[in-house]
Amino acid sequence: MALERPKSLRELALEHLRNSIIDGSLKMGQILSERKISEELGVSKSPVREALAQLRDEGLVSIEPQKGARVFSLSDSEVTQICDFRQAIETAAFEYALARDPDGLAEGMLRVVKAMERERGRANEKEYLALDTQFHQLIFEHAGNDYLTASYTRYVGKIAALRTHLAKLPQHTELSFDEHRKITKAVRQGDMSEIKALLVEHIDRTRQAYKSASIVLEGMKTS
Repeated sequence: MALERPKSLRELALEHLRNSIIDGSLKMGQILSERKISEELGVSKSPVREALAQLRDEGLVSIEPQKGARVFSLSDSEVTQICDFRQAIETAAFEYALARDPDGLAEGMLRVVKAMERERGRANEKEYLALDTQFHQLIFEHAGNDYLTASYTRYVGKIAALRTHLAKLPQHTELSFDEHRKITKAVRQGDMSEIKALLVEHIDRTRQAYKSASIVLEGMKTS
């Protein structure tokens, strides 16, 4: 049995920062101090700097000369572009997955949706959102196209962080969960036309919800 290679300090810092951005512990637009992060993690600045550079490539961090690093923030235009990207790439992946492994996709989605329902009942938002991300990753796992998977994986952290941001909006999770159940049913029936229609509804609601969430969350800050 092959031994698992220990994670490097860079990988540990990267994992910590990425997870903190995705779960909302680090807020959109928050300034990131290399010194503070290195002190918190008990490592030198070098692995932290390397981790931040990787997160910049993933779109989770912006780095400006003389200003340093901060967690990404999104304009309405950028959210629209993310939604356009998701619509195009998830539709393509769905078509391949249904053609190549429809049963595996249906079984995987049903399993994840059941787990999502369980975590909703426990009010475990963090685990529910992780399962939401897993649900969409299943499309690519069963599509059998490494290039589609690589393109999606590059931005999956940013998409997951946006998902966490929107979860604060009243009824967003309830509506989203219902859409996941409907998509799963359409996959079991092999109905690509219905899947496309549901995917449009699911992703388009993100476009509108982001604007509403920004207003609601800004109100929370000032109240």
